[in-house]
Amino acid sequence: MITFVSTFPPIICGIGTYMRYNLEHVSPSQWRVISFKLDEFSASGEVMNHATKGKVDYCLSLPHPTLPTYCEKGLLWFQHAFGMWGNSNDHFLSLLEEAKRRGNKVVASFHTIHFQSEETPSGMAKREVDLLSKALPFLDGLSVFTDGAHRAVLKAFPGHGDKVAVLRHGVHLYPKVGRAEARKRLFSYLLNEAEMPLFQKRELAKVERDLQSEESILLGNFGFITADKDPLQLYEVGRLVQERLPGLRVITFFAGIIQRRKDKKLSAFAPIREALKAHHDGKQNFFLEHYIPESIFPMAFRALDFAVFWCNNATQSGRMAHAQGSGTIVVGRDWEGIGETLRLSGLPAAESLTELSGMIVQIVREPGLREKMDKQNRAYSQRYSFYSQAQKHLVLAKAILEGGKLPQLDRSKAHDLHMGKIGDRRFGGFEETSKRDRLHSQRC
Repeated sequence: MITFVSTFPPIICGIGTYMRYNLEHVSPSQWRVISFKLDEFSASGEVMNHATKGKVDYCLSLPHPTLPTYCEKGLLWFQHAFGMWGNSNDHFLSLLEEAKRRGNKVVASFHTIHFQSEETPSGMAKREVDLLSKALPFLDGLSVFTDGAHRAVLKAFPGHGDKVAVLRHGVHLYPKVGRAEARKRLFSYLLNEAEMPLFQKRELAKVERDLQSEESILLGNFGFITADKDPLQLYEVGRLVQERLPGLRVITFFAGIIQRRKDKKLSAFAPIREALKAHHDGKQNFFLEHYIPESIFPMAFRALDFAVFWCNNATQSGRMAHAQGSGTIVVGRDWEGIGETLRLSGLPAAESLTELSGMIVQIVREPGLREKMDKQNRAYSQRYSFYSQAQKHLVLAKAILEGGKLPQLDRSKAHDLHMGKIGDRRFGGFEETSKRDRLHSQRC
């Protein structure tokens, strides 16, 4: 059995939902989760389903966490991101030390490793290097999401290279739905179920018919309002695309709220929220201060012609896993984890907003290019579905428990042998997938 140490729903946290998505594809007899007390984080009204009920122990509390007594001589797998463990590394490190002292094998997944930072020669941020220098001696295995993060860790800590594995972020596989149907269902939710001001619903009702037109292009995104995700750039992309396609109507659409966290003041996010409100005109640029529930995500992302990800902190994105799985065309910044994922998926990755707008225009003008990207993105989504990635967790855990050499899993060299060389920076990608993954896709 693997004991994961992580946030977990109903705690509202991207890492918690990431864990749930993986564990939905693993037998409950093979895992359990140690999580934080519910009052340590914001929590939703979500109720645990039957399969996970009793499998999660909400017992950790900061600043003095300690492991339950049953954590002896097993495998403990920690999830880490700065902020999740508070403002001090001591909490995380003390649990690693305690886990080893009790005779456990210890693994950690670092969700936010940089590899293009200028703070250190390795490309990692300084605080990441500082933490890993203290954490690696306690770890039997370390998983990261990208080849770039793998290279950065090995460059900084060459003596620990045998502990590091690439285990990519999973992707959702949603049933295929036409864009027109997705827009119809998204707007039905927004107009009839969402808790929003009446004037905004009236604005949406006026533009709904235009959005169903073949002469309209919808660019957008959804999620929490944070400066590092930089949703304001979406509106600039929309403006640039509209300039190049004057015969079409380009509409930009962002919906999101400020995440309520005990370690963050809402006032700190006020400037970006006000800037989003200033962009909203109810005609071509839309900002809805509304949290799109997870159940609507597949329709919301599929309703877009292009989901735009232009992040300052682009190590990874759980939202992108929803967008890719919905079948929409995901475009974004060629930077760190998001850039690597886009390129491996055969999706547009740009170094500037001008370049990105040019790529979008090219796709609009060349329907065959969109079809190629759909195929390549689907191949990536199948290969790295949450089902597939969940099984790789078990493979890595088995290797660590047996003391063997860690498997390559998702390093690109292994991909090259099976799937052909990675394409060019803009539109390269994979065009094949395994029989097993195709069959799983058909079941989803």
